Amino acid sequence: MSAPVTPSERPATDRTGPGRRARHPVVGGRRVADLVATIVLLAIDAGVALVAGWGIVFLSLGFGSCTAPGNRCDETLGGVVVYAGPVLVALVLALTVVFSVLRLTRRRLAWPVAVTGLVAVVVVFFGALLLVDSAVTHGI
Repeated sequence: MSAPVTPSERPATDRTGPGRRARHPVVGGRRVADLVATIVLLAIDAGVALVAGWGIVFLSLGFGSCTAPGNRCDETLGGVVVYAGPVLVALVLALTVVFSVLRLTRRRLAWPVAVTGLVAVVVVFFGALLLVDSAVTHGI
């Protein structure tokens, strides 16, 4: 019978602590399915990000009604949203791609990262929509 191994005697490759289990890498058919799903979701992310970015730019058309009598507009807030919104969408997309590729190279599930990125792009778009809508007040 061998003596119990103390934490200081564990090999350097054993990174599990007490009460933790080692993660098993994604292999075989699950890896192929994850790779395909991640690539498809990243392509959808790119399309949605492109549409959301242009949609945020087109939100600036809402400020055309600012010259009408009784309407008030916060053009500073609207300008910040219209210019920063597409940048934020591009940043979310870039981070999604980077983290997905990192997880794929480490043989971990990556499709949840792509789904999270898709949700984040949609949240950024609707946040920009709400901010622009609050910047334009229709009077009469």
